[in-house]
Amino acid sequence: MKAFFKKYPALIFFIGAAVLITVIFVFYEVMYKRQNREQQKNYEELNKNAWVTEFAADASENPAEETDPEIAENERKLQEFLEVEGNSDKYRKTIYSHPDFAEYLAINEEVVAYVLIPESKIDYPVLYNETEQDYYLKRNIDGSTGYPGCIYIENLNAPNLSDPVTVLYGHNMGDGTMFGALHDFFRKKGYLEEHPYIFVYQPGSVSVYETVGYTTYTDKHVLAECFEKQENEEFVYQGMPEDMQTRVWKTLKDFGGSGNYFSEAEVGAEDKLLILSTCSSDRRRALVVAKLMFTHLY
Repeated sequence: MKAFFKKYPALIFFIGAAVLITVIFVFYEVMYKRQNREQQKNYEELNKNAWVTEFAADASENPAEETDPEIAENERKLQEFLEVEGNSDKYRKTIYSHPDFAEYLAINEEVVAYVLIPESKIDYPVLYNETEQDYYLKRNIDGSTGYPGCIYIENLNAPNLSDPVTVLYGHNMGDGTMFGALHDFFRKKGYLEEHPYIFVYQPGSVSVYETVGYTTYTDKHVLAECFEKQENEEFVYQGMPEDMQTRVWKTLKDFGGSGNYFSEAEVGAEDKLLILSTCSSDRRRALVVAKLMFTHLY
């Protein structure tokens, strides 16, 4: 045996290194999956205890004429939405129910919204840290460090989703949790038709977005136009122009990413876009783009 070690030291070193790397990888995978399972279980428990399931008053019981013009217009759009065949039965409860934000804020005061795609795994609170751009990339809602992190808005965006374009980020988890389910838009035939709307709740309101496109994109920031390169080679965020939604819509459509789809929807200066973003392969992002339809106050 000693003779073997002396004769093949490089081989022994290589085998030892390979075994060590394998052990580390297996340990990491076990811990990674364990962390994800624990956090998903926490989310499920939260959803059971922190969701207001009773219906709010139907908008038709509160005539829109008694409210201000913007609220009236949104309530009109809500009623039109519910009158679409199949929408009332499928989405009425989704609109007239909402998360109890007090429960989430008791765990983490940086919860600013909640994103839901009905009948999918995308069903999570949204976090926002005003000082660190990717703070919740590897931090969980309970403050622990590690995966799966949180669905979050970068501090480049306004936390109340008032910008022309708001981007939500989440990890592409292998089991389809977090934003891993975004890949179903690309992989499953008819998935968009079955999941056409994205609901975003904030304290006191729910906004309904219609999915108008999805595409793969480079790892270039989707809001790259908002950055300016400084003399020290650093890029500094300069704020968002008012027509950013039309610029982004054109940029993504012109890019022509693999497996992409874009509807014939028009995106104008008065519109707001919501983009759900997660990683894909080969230094690319998978993006799902939605356009705000209306906001209902509860």
